[in-house]
Amino acid sequence: MEINRTNIEGLYVLKYKKYDDLRGELRKPYCFDEFQNNTINANIFKEVWFTSSKLDVIRGMHYQSGEKACEKLVSCIKGKVLDVILDLRNDSATYGEYFSIKLSDDDPTALYIPIDCAHGYKVLKEDSIMMYMATEIHSPPHDIGVKWDSFGFNWGIKQPILSNKDKSLPEFKR
Repeated sequence: MEINRTNIEGLYVLKYKKYDDLRGELRKPYCFDEFQNNTINANIFKEVWFTSSKLDVIRGMHYQSGEKACEKLVSCIKGKVLDVILDLRNDSATYGEYFSIKLSDDDPTALYIPIDCAHGYKVLKEDSIMMYMATEIHSPPHDIGVKWDSFGFNWGIKQPILSNKDKSLPEFKR
């Protein structure tokens, strides 16, 4: 596994192993030992889920706060997305900065997202599927975020498909 730092402290891009043979392929986006050996928090992930989304959907910008704050590992297992992370840690040197990367099923890449960084993505290919692993169980009272278009990132779309929840998230304020 190749682990690369980003401009946001604690946010990593992971190029993981993909094995191909006559049957198809196997992908390994997480290995406890590799995380531990690279000083990434190797907490035991407590929950895994998948989202399937249509073209031009934007999901985000979400994170869990307080006692249910968690790290996440995300990867696109089908399709293609533009993934965006926003640093919301008040004590961070990169507070208010964002990082973006295209994730797709063609490229075995995952993002390790630290606590108090909001996550979202725009779907670039119909029926894209994202995999999430989280170090805490989802807790609706702790599930918060900021509005997708309030922090200066250019999503390259004027009329995305959004959930009612995402439309009503508060604006990011520095």
